[in-house]
Order: sequence, then C-alpha cells, then structure tokens
Amino acid sequence: MSTPRTRTHAEAVRPAVVHRRVGPPVGRRELATVIGITVVFGLVLTLWAYLNPALHGPDELANVDAAIHLAMGQGWPPAGDLHYLQGLLGQNVPVHLPPALDRPDFATIVGDGSENALVNPMSQHPPTWFLVQAVVAHLLDFAGRRWDIVVLGMRLVDVAVMLPVPALVWASVRRATRSPRTALAATATLLAVPQLAQLGSSVSVWVPVITAGVLATWLAVRVLTGDRSWWTALALGGALAVGTAMMAGGAIAVPFALLAVVLARNGSGPLGRLLRALVVLAVPAVTTGWWYVALAVQTGTPQPDPFPAVSMSWPAHESPAPTQFAGAFWNGMSNSFWGLLGRYEWPLSAVLVDSLTVIALAAVVWGLTRRSADRRTMLVAAAFPATALVVVLLRDWATYASHLGVTVNQGRFLFPSIAALLVVQACAWRALVDSQAVRIRLARAAIVVPPVIAAAALALLYSGSYEELVFRVSVAGRQTLLGSLPYGPGPLVALAVAVAVVGLATAVLAWGAVGRRGPRSGTPAVMVGADHAAGTPETVDTVPAPRPPDSSPTTDPDPDPDHGDR
Repeated sequence: MSTPRTRTHAEAVRPAVVHRRVGPPVGRRELATVIGITVVFGLVLTLWAYLNPALHGPDELANVDAAIHLAMGQGWPPAGDLHYLQGLLGQNVPVHLPPALDRPDFATIVGDGSENALVNPMSQHPPTWFLVQAVVAHLLDFAGRRWDIVVLGMRLVDVAVMLPVPALVWASVRRATRSPRTALAATATLLAVPQLAQLGSSVSVWVPVITAGVLATWLAVRVLTGDRSWWTALALGGALAVGTAMMAGGAIAVPFALLAVVLARNGSGPLGRLLRALVVLAVPAVTTGWWYVALAVQTGTPQPDPFPAVSMSWPAHESPAPTQFAGAFWNGMSNSFWGLLGRYEWPLSAVLVDSLTVIALAAVVWGLTRRSADRRTMLVAAAFPATALVVVLLRDWATYASHLGVTVNQGRFLFPSIAALLVVQACAWRALVDSQAVRIRLARAAIVVPPVIAAAALALLYSGSYEELVFRVSVAGRQTLLGSLPYGPGPLVALAVAVAVVGLATAVLAWGAVGRRGPRSGTPAVMVGADHAAGTPETVDTVPAPRPPDSSPTTDPDPDPDHGDR
C-alpha cells in the first residue's frame, strides 16, 4: 500500500485551474448583440444586392461572364484567352437597365455563344469560385430564367459567404484586447465601410477571399495569444488554402499567419513554433500550390497577366514624380476603400473619407508610442494590411513608371485584412484612452455613426442609379426604380423595414452592452502553467491564491467592465 504524499506549501497555495479562457466570459447580452449586428449586416448586404442594378457592382460583369462560360460547359482557358459573351456584354448598359419585365433569359441573350474581342481578365485566377457560381446558375435553371434574377441569386450566395465576417471580427478583437466593449464597437464599425457592403453583395471572386482572410485573422490571433492546439494550426493553414484556391491575392495573408505562429507566446518553444509554422505553410502549399507551380512552369509567373505588357515613354524632360504618384495613390486607395460606389463611379464625401483615414492612421501611430500599448499584437496584425499595401504599391508604381497611370489602387486588396485592421485599431484606442467614461462614449459613437454612413451610402447608390446623381426622390426616379427591381417593390420594402426594426433593436441592445459598468475586481486571477512562464497575455480561470491573514482585498479605484483586459 502506498502512503499519501505530503503536499508542500507551494502546492497548497497553487491555484487549481478550472478552464482556460481569454477575457471575461461571454454574457447573454453580449452574445445577443453580436447576433443582432450579424443579422443587420446580412440584411444591409441583401438590401444592397436587391437595390443595386444587375452588373453594376465592382467588376461584376467580368465575374458573371466567367461563371456563365463554365455553366455553358466550356473549359477554363489560359489567362488572356477568355472573352466576354457578346449578349451578356450588351446588357452592360451605362445608365438604366431596361424594365425588369422586358429582360430576357440567359438562353436568349447568350444565343449561339458568340464572343466579343474584349478580354475578360478573370481567367488569371483559378476557376474555383466561378465553378461554384456556375453550379448556382444551373440550380436556378439559368438558361430559361431571366438573367437579372440569376445574377441576384449569385449575389445572395456571396452575401451568405460574407455573413460570418461580423462574428469573426468580434472574436478576433475580443481575443486580442480581452475587452467585450471594444469587440462590440469594432464589429459595429463594419457598417462604416460601404465599399465592403457593395463588394460583399456583388458577384465577385473577392468575397470568399475576404471571408477566408477574416477567418485566418481570428485563428492567427488565437495562436498569437496562447492557443497552441495543432488543430488551430491546421485550421489556419486551411483558411489560407481557401483564399489561395480562389485567387493569388489570397497569398497576401500568408506572411501575417506565419508571423503570428512564429512570434506566439504559448509555451511551445522555438521548435514547437517552427513546426506549427511549417504546418500552416504546408496546407496551402499542398492543396493549392500545384496550380501556381504549374502556371509558373508554363508561363514563367504564378499569375500571368491577361493583358499584354504595355509601356509608353515619358515625354522629354519628364519623368515619374513621386509626389504626384503619392497623391494619386492616397486618393485612389482611400476612396475605393471607404466607398467608390457603382462601377467605381460615385465617391463618398472627400471630407468624410480623408477624415476617417487620417484619424485611423493617427490613432495607430500615436497608440504605438504609448507604454501601455500591446505592440506585439499591433505589429503582427498590421503585417496583414501592410503586405497588401506593399503589393498594390509596387504594382501601381510599375504601371506609373510605364507612363500608364496609377491603375491598381483598389481598396478591395485591404478587405481580406479587415479584421486585422480592426484589431490594430482596437489595440491603439485602448492604449490611448484610459478613462472608462471616455471608452463608453467612443464605443457608443461606434454604435451610432456607422449606420448613418451606411444609410448615406445607400442614398448615394439610389441617387446615382435612379436619379442621375441628384439627391432627390422624383416621380421619374421612383418609376425607374420600381421597374428595375427583379421582383418589384415588395421585397425592397420588407428589407428596408427589417433593417430599420432589427437595426434599432440591435442599436439599443449594443448601447446598453457597451455602457455596462462591471463590478469592482477582487484579487486578480493567477496565471499558471506554460502560458504564465512564457508571459502570454492569456488569462486563466482559477481559484484565487489564498492571502496572508493580515492582507486586505485589493480593489480597482476605476472599475471597468473590461477588467482583466489589460
């Protein structure tokens, strides 16, 4: 019989671990608010999809054309060999579409499948997402159904793919900051980016890449803040594989994901982090890398340009001007990030765009200078959008130096990193603002302002599409709108009412959730195990260590509902 071992004093006072978590537990009000924001986000995107005329989304014509080529049973040609279907190109009218009842089915407009000489650039991407949309077209019986209804069905599939984005943003920011209030405010700010709503409600290969990038951000933040599960590493590699299966732009997330794994503080040691990084890299390399290797062997580049290389000489005594380039780059990126609506036709107010951009950048720079800033998380998360900016900057400078203008500066390159951008912003604002009262005011502003911007963007969409870009509601404009809607005014009214009712209820719920004041915190939870030894910010639910008999409970002089989050 074995004798029981006497516990040492150190073992007696060691806290017993119940379960690990990062930040306070998720309450019912917080969960209901996240669900409400997600529903509102989905309804707003659905409203965009129904209100925006067919083929008037960013590059929507090219995406629909590529999907219909595959739906017709055609193969996927090399880059530069895909041409627009003449009948579909004819529906891409510059102003108003013909009335919905006069629009034919796809069989009529495609006819014998004749093509235009104009090149469709989508063949530079893998056919993965276009195959998905081709299946959707078949399920909708595209040959015998009105073409605008088929496009609406494709749009709604993209809306469904975008639906997880708010919840993943909330989970990412909450994990990084351990602050429910900051996470809710960051999630609500998605509505302040109308271009994201327009792209997410259009037929676009970028939609699954955006969702895959947001998923990769959440998984990478988990790894960075202490998650050392091999399943998380595999899932992170899987998210990268989904993005790269759609387009080469999905590879923009790879450096960020590898940095998060290599710089993680999870007690796994250098070898463990290196092995996890290899797993994260191996999954997309094995599952999708073969496509790009084959292209590189055949064409000399993993992403061939569908258009022939063109270069024009600068006139005598002229050369590329960095200041001119910088101005064009700034305007192009900021406008097309916040909102360049229609087919990149109608920008939001320059005052609004520049103000939001300057405030966001200033907050990050200023926040990094604060001693309380979580610089490691901020810098690693910033690697994601920084990689996208570098890619666009290099491509833009190449076209500008060739005297072709600044042609690639599209804000959509930043959208896969939208969750990482919000993580950086959240960490910066938490470092800048110490007062609980000010934090509540800022969070409530984030609840109120984005819906106003979203409503203004919808008004701009209406005026540009149906009122000749005049801010009014005229009889002619209403008639054009009602005649253009795929199923008439009924769904539009239902969607508008749903957005208003659910949005108001969610705003009230969020207003209360971000304004709650938590109880005064007692003795802090003790961090144990490898996570404590590694210095990770991950917190652990524990039984508090006993205090000496003469000690008094500690209290927080400025209680914050986010206690334990810094």
